[in-house]
Amino acid sequence: MELVRDLADPEWREAAREALTSLGAAAVPSLLREMLDEASPVDWFRIKLLLHAIGPAAYDDVLAALETAHDEGTRRRVSAAFSGLGAVERYVEALSHPSATVRESAAFGIQSACSVAFDRTPAYRGDIAPVIEALVPLVADPDPGVAQRALWVLPMLGDAVLEPLRRVRRDGPGALRADALTALASAGGEEALSERDRAAVARLIRVKAADDRAEPLEACSASWIAVPGGDRAGIAEVLGLSGERLATFALGYSVVLRDSDDWPDPRRVYVTPEVDGWTLVLGPWCNPVDPERADEVLDALTALSRRYRRAQAYHYGEHGGGSGWALAEDGVVVRRFDASAQGGGQIPELGERLPEELALHAEWTRDEEDADWEDTTPYMAPDLALRLGATNPFALGPGTAVRGRGVVALTALAAEQGAPETGAYRI
Repeated sequence: MELVRDLADPEWREAAREALTSLGAAAVPSLLREMLDEASPVDWFRIKLLLHAIGPAAYDDVLAALETAHDEGTRRRVSAAFSGLGAVERYVEALSHPSATVRESAAFGIQSACSVAFDRTPAYRGDIAPVIEALVPLVADPDPGVAQRALWVLPMLGDAVLEPLRRVRRDGPGALRADALTALASAGGEEALSERDRAAVARLIRVKAADDRAEPLEACSASWIAVPGGDRAGIAEVLGLSGERLATFALGYSVVLRDSDDWPDPRRVYVTPEVDGWTLVLGPWCNPVDPERADEVLDALTALSRRYRRAQAYHYGEHGGGSGWALAEDGVVVRRFDASAQGGGQIPELGERLPEELALHAEWTRDEEDADWEDTTPYMAPDLALRLGATNPFALGPGTAVRGRGVVALTALAAEQGAPETGAYRI
């Protein structure tokens, strides 16, 4: 126990770590007691790493602790230790454990040891086939957390998951078929689906699109272009879009969220139906204050405004992402402003402050004498769009007037760089 407590002392920490690791399984009970002691001076994260270093020899004791964990904090700490032991064959056994916490932790342990995502070299060198066969049934686990973890893990295991999932789609059991389709699309995209499945998905999209209702975009960050009217084909022509595919609001938003993730992908956009008199084009390609996109977006707005009198582009990011906007009228850029973290002040301001910008700032700072322009502009984009007569994707809802159908389309960058990968999306 003294060795464990030495982990809290910078002077003795390294020696204690080496000694405890050399003890192997014999050290595990003491390490777990210390990890579960809320008053311990030892950082539980250090104990977790020590248990990982001991590896599969710690499995039984850590599993017992996980089985008896009664509060969320304890479960979180012990699960983090359990899932890093590298005991893949034992994790496979635990996938059928009566405890949902154990099943989910075991699935995460398989992910940690076997993932090939992001070009990782898996730590596990054994036969992955039985691991996948044991994991597939969890996509329909009665516990939502376990099922979601299985849907995350399977695509990380590489192409070896495709045939087992196709077999479920083809032969059953029926209870797994729907979730296997999601996992298959996540793992291999549309190309991994059979012709029959692709036809079924296309049919479902057509059915849902026939009576599709507008819904708000639920995202932390979004970029969009707003064009008056509903000339979707003309907008696509001006912007050089191609490969249009019918999409519901849910599907279009799902694609946008995927493409706007940590590494924004500008090769694809979602073009809405006409919504309250405007057509919105959504995706990172539309960002007017992205240093790599800003000039091209201005050119696009200029071209759109020649045909449709007006065109506007916006970027908005919560949690410090900031705002940016650009407007063109009758072929002339009248305004561009960058208050975004992405542009970082690199995007030159164009035009004078608009009356709508000034009015919004005045309204928001009515009771704040010292509020600066810089305090409000990072939050303006969605509300400014409404002030300027357009709508925005966050403001759509059941009361929105919808005319026509939406599509997902490829930008010109897809022709240069190749089409983006497909995946599992909401419909």
